[in-house]
Amino acid sequence: MPQNLCFAIRNLLCSYREDKPVLSIKELDIPRGQLIFILGLSGIGKSTFIETLGLMNNTVRYNQHGTIQFYPDDNAQSAYELTELWDKDDEEISRFRNDYFSFIFQETNLMPNFTAGENMCISQLIKGVSLEEARKQVLDVMSQLYLPATAFDKHITALSGGQRQRLAFVRAITSDFAVLFGDEPTGNLDKETAFRLMKILKNNLKTEDRTGIIVSHDLELASAFADQIYLLTPVQIEGGIYGEVTERNILVRRDDHSPWAHTDGRTIENTVDYLYQYLNVAENITI
Repeated sequence: MPQNLCFAIRNLLCSYREDKPVLSIKELDIPRGQLIFILGLSGIGKSTFIETLGLMNNTVRYNQHGTIQFYPDDNAQSAYELTELWDKDDEEISRFRNDYFSFIFQETNLMPNFTAGENMCISQLIKGVSLEEARKQVLDVMSQLYLPATAFDKHITALSGGQRQRLAFVRAITSDFAVLFGDEPTGNLDKETAFRLMKILKNNLKTEDRTGIIVSHDLELASAFADQIYLLTPVQIEGGIYGEVTERNILVRRDDHSPWAHTDGRTIENTVDYLYQYLNVAENITI
């Protein structure tokens, strides 16, 4: 097993209908401790990517012999084959998600009958963390996001949409997780708040050796904070398109101060312009 590997994906084909593929990944190793952004056109498998890896939806076509090896730590003996977990009952799958994954979406999915504090602490409380410790962690992240401590005891309906989005982020990041999945987690936030949120997330991932996998349309956010960017390649088929992950459309950088580059070493001068042009060309190809 390569060092610091989080996922090893081989020959994966995902679909919601047997006759219509949505996402294809022939070979992909996702490193642990990094922030990955998934970019691409609408409808070519960005959300399917995190639904599948996060065990939210069984999209795997078994006749393709696809595998998803998940390594929560450096111990190769603790690896899990995620495609086999769908043979388990719903309770066991849910327990696995709770043990290893955390989620944040554009829709906050906050519980309307709970206070803000109860919503933010619930993931920790389920895992046995004391209310005192959970509250301490939550208040710390709230302060970093300029959320007043008084919001902790307020009802969800008394808070704005932007505040609720930040609460959902606090809930996700204070949970004990190996991988955080996000689907447009900053979609309802202004640029300054989105950048602050992503800075907090990236620091958390580096400090705790965790992995973040984010679907987004925000090219500036991806360029500023990602360690790797996966550009889904559109593949035309009869009746539509599907997305494919190919090595030539994976962008990497050594650190936040290094230039973005292709995996073959070719550097990119202006990453946001490059991403915009790539997506524009991809859209024209599919017409």
